[in-house]
Amino acid sequence: MKLLQRVRQEDGAGMTRINPLAQIGQQLLLGNAVRENHALEHATIVLLSQQFPDTRLAGVSIAAGFFIFGDVPTAVIAPTANEALRRLRGAEPDLAIHERCGTNLAVAGLLTGLAAMSVAKLRKPYNTFNNVVLASTAALVVARPLGLLAQRYVTTHTPNASMRVVGVHPFVWRGGVTHFVRTENPDAARLLG
Repeated sequence: MKLLQRVRQEDGAGMTRINPLAQIGQQLLLGNAVRENHALEHATIVLLSQQFPDTRLAGVSIAAGFFIFGDVPTAVIAPTANEALRRLRGAEPDLAIHERCGTNLAVAGLLTGLAAMSVAKLRKPYNTFNNVVLASTAALVVARPLGLLAQRYVTTHTPNASMRVVGVHPFVWRGGVTHFVRTENPDAARLLG
């Protein structure tokens, strides 16, 4: 919560802000503003990782932009995000799909849990520990490609023509360097449609 309050405090004049209620709805319903920022976050992290291969980077997307966690110079983030935006809209939309995305973890956790519960509810002799482990392992194998598909069709979306990077705000959070990349995206800012 304090992280979002810090970001809200710094607001440039003349920027179109997304309605706070629409932001909440976008988060809960995985709206286009969140999905497009998620795609841009992934692409930006890929490009930053190429520039700074020894730096661990992570990100989180919201309707108003995305956070980049990792010690990289503030001056390189906006140009890198703009380059990522250009490449996503051009010939490299696959930059939106990232191997270490939380979507992959969520899909793996969901499938593994469902597989384990399903086998555990079977009648004897099928509900043994070995069968639970076997079903969970099979679910993990299937989860990887399904996680990538979920990213492609559910949690990311190629940014539309109205999206633009409007600012980068650095700050220290939990002892680490964090940057908030604020985006403006009028065509995706509405709650529905």
